[in-house]
Amino acid sequence: MKPTHIRIQELQKEVANLAELRDEAKSEMNSNLDEAIYFRKKAVEAEERMHARQEEIDARLAEITDLEEQEVLVHAASA
Repeated sequence: MKPTHIRIQELQKEVANLAELRDEAKSEMNSNLDEAIYFRKKAVEAEERMHARQEEIDARLAEITDLEEQEVLVHAASA
C-alpha cells in the first residue's frame, strides 16, 4: 500500500488534469454556443426574409386575381 502523501499527490495531479480537461470542454461548449447563437440568428433572419417574400407573392397573386376579375367584367360588359 502506498503512503498517504504519495496517494494525495497522485490525486492532486488527477484533479489538475481533470480541471484542465473540464476547462477545455467549457471553452468548446462556449464556442459551440456562440456558433449556435450566430446560426440561430441567421436562420431567424432567413425565415423573416422567406415570410416577407411570401407576402410579396401573395400580394402579386391577389393583384393578378383582381385584374383577371376586372378583365372578365369588361368582357361581360362589352358582350
